[in-house]
Amino acid sequence: MSLSLPSLFEKVGKITFSKRWFVFFGFLILILVSMYGMTTITMYSGMDTYIQKDSKMYQDLDLYTRSFSNESVVIMIEGADVTDPAVLGASMRFTDMMTNVSGVDSVTSAAGIVEIMNERVTGRAEIPTTQEEVDALIELAPSVFSSLIYDDTHTLILVTYGNLTDTQKADILAATKDAVNFAGFPPKYNIIVTGNAALMGDMNVEMSSSMGILLFLAVVLMLVALVFVFKGVRWRLYPLAIVVMGILFTFGFMGFAGINMTMVSIAAFPILIGLGIDYAIQFHNRIEEELRECETRREAVISTFKYMGPAVITALVVTCVSFISLLTSSIPMIQDFGKLLIIGCVCCYTAALFFGVLSVYFLDKLSEKLEIKKQTTGKPYKIQSFLLPKGSKKQQCVIDGAGNVLPASGVRVETEAPENIITATLNKTVTFTLKHKKIIFMVALITGALGFYADSTIPAETDTNKYIPQDMPALVDFYHMNTVMGGSDAINIMIVTEDIASPYVLKWMDEFGTYETQNQIYVLGADSIVNVVKEYNGGTIPDTEEEIRAIYDQLPAGTMEQYSRGNSMLLLNLQMGDAFSALPMESVKSFVALIREDITWHVLPPGTTATITGQSVPFTELMDSLLSGRVQQTMLGLLLVFFALLVIYRDFVKAFAPLITITLVIGWSGMIMYAFNIVYTPMTAVMGCMILGAGSEYSILLMERFYEEKGKGLSPIEAMRKTVKNTGIALVVSGITTTFGFLALTASAFGIISSFGIVTVINMLMTLLASFVIFPPLMLTFDGIKEKGLKGTILEFKEKIEHTLQNRKNSGATQ
Repeated sequence: MSLSLPSLFEKVGKITFSKRWFVFFGFLILILVSMYGMTTITMYSGMDTYIQKDSKMYQDLDLYTRSFSNESVVIMIEGADVTDPAVLGASMRFTDMMTNVSGVDSVTSAAGIVEIMNERVTGRAEIPTTQEEVDALIELAPSVFSSLIYDDTHTLILVTYGNLTDTQKADILAATKDAVNFAGFPPKYNIIVTGNAALMGDMNVEMSSSMGILLFLAVVLMLVALVFVFKGVRWRLYPLAIVVMGILFTFGFMGFAGINMTMVSIAAFPILIGLGIDYAIQFHNRIEEELRECETRREAVISTFKYMGPAVITALVVTCVSFISLLTSSIPMIQDFGKLLIIGCVCCYTAALFFGVLSVYFLDKLSEKLEIKKQTTGKPYKIQSFLLPKGSKKQQCVIDGAGNVLPASGVRVETEAPENIITATLNKTVTFTLKHKKIIFMVALITGALGFYADSTIPAETDTNKYIPQDMPALVDFYHMNTVMGGSDAINIMIVTEDIASPYVLKWMDEFGTYETQNQIYVLGADSIVNVVKEYNGGTIPDTEEEIRAIYDQLPAGTMEQYSRGNSMLLLNLQMGDAFSALPMESVKSFVALIREDITWHVLPPGTTATITGQSVPFTELMDSLLSGRVQQTMLGLLLVFFALLVIYRDFVKAFAPLITITLVIGWSGMIMYAFNIVYTPMTAVMGCMILGAGSEYSILLMERFYEEKGKGLSPIEAMRKTVKNTGIALVVSGITTTFGFLALTASAFGIISSFGIVTVINMLMTLLASFVIFPPLMLTFDGIKEKGLKGTILEFKEKIEHTLQNRKNSGATQ
């Protein structure tokens, strides 16, 4: 570590102490500002949380959505006979109500088409009164009704709207539910309001409530951890208040910066509580140590800034650098997740360093004043049970010319953390690991390598509906609709041409659709304007443009809008049932590639292009980038952390040693996911970066304290033992508390978050274990190499081998 950094923090500490009331009240004002900022945060679950807006995939999907697939609320009617005039009449009353709702573009239903057909046949724009008349109208053009009437017992109504805000969409959804209640559908008919719009609406509500529950649970679990683990320290629950302040600052920044809340960013806040408590505990533990050594609080504050500030900020930089790799993800919500983690870590560090340290200073000062008043008046104060200092009277300290904190006698008196079960266990662990380091290294390397191999076999979950709570009413209704309709997966092909009435284009669509249906096992049928045109022309496509346009003129406007836009765009849907959700990602990706190849081989008419898009197709690319990108992100994170440490320390050993421990834990993470049958999602795909960010701090803080103790003249082994005894307790407390915070994630109703929580909890425990089992002997080994130099180490190793061989030779000769 450069000498200038502790000096810088010492100066910051002096300024902070001199302006302590200004800093203290400044933070209180920031709390109020942040509370306002957090009220502007919005929940978002749209497609652009998965796909970059500037990508061709998104632009194709956006064009498809704007042209053919405006968002819609789906109303499914099921009962004895959905073509009953009474049902159709209720459907028209519903249509009339929804047409007048602000933001609604159109309402498409079988009843509306029946009314249009009846007007053309009889001149009356109304629903016929008899079932025979309705059946006759439907028989005139069955393909027009086929996309809305699945069978005699099920039909759909679509309420479509354009690009609206989440609030406007929620208003339309609420209006839809009200209109269903007031439309007067006959008894014994089940009316279900479903579709993606209802699903997203319910999911936004679920995200809001889920985040509150997770934050509350994380705080409660951390309280439990601090009560049972952080013993022997005054105000042991106070670090949690500091980290809550840091989270509040993060919320405020998020609101002012316009960062939306997604299902992934929900998980960032319990994670930040876990990471932030680490910073708060480290500063809290260090100022308590300084207050034990000297009575002068000013020097205790400055010393905490000088010795702990650089160590923790190094860990903070490494953590943030590892999260920077998340910003390279092709998935926007992963980028937002990375931004929140970086912003949150900085906010929590700032709150812990300035407000946290000053708070302990004020509490310590107040406790002394109360004790003096008690001695003067003889009257105890109830608050003293919380504030009363523990231990013997501390020594009066000063700061010498070199910036060292010394007692008045001129010799710094070192104190150690009180002995307890944690420090005793850590001492025994370090003794054991130093004695058996070769075996430990071998086992760690083998298991780490096996973990990386197991990781390469883990699949990805392609059905995004499985990310959300499976008992959510809107999802249950959505699954029910898909079960009834046989699944709604489709490959949508946009065909851009010079003339949508060209017989050559329609014949190409007919031939391609027939070929795919006959030759691709997963294609159940082809749906396009071609089906309607053939029905109106006796089963064939007309040979002239004029004949085709004459048929177009007879079709309802809703039918034309369903399959065409203007005079230049047509839509061909390859129906696939539920194939996308049932097939593995690799199979879906291969299938889409095969369709692209078929389009290439079936030469399009001149001036015509075909683009594969739709709601389902982009997720194949999403999951592919997820699986390939996660490895790149982890490798990038490792490189960034290494170079960051190299810049900070200007020492190869200090930069490289912490990475070995973390790399092993990343390998072990693959074994855990494989063993628990946990698949990759946008959340678990960032696990490597999470381990880097959350786990590297332990190794760095141990290394910082090791070199601090070694600089006082202790031998490497003695320095490591003292490091573990003095720093180990804080690391164990922060590690267990962090783990308890992450444990809250496992209780999430969102499967994408709960599975991530399970892996994170186990990984944090493994990181903590590796920090005290792998890192101490590794650090001593690297330090020995550094002291002797590479050449000296090789010569020593050579001498040991020669000595061993000579002993074996002598032993054989004796025998």
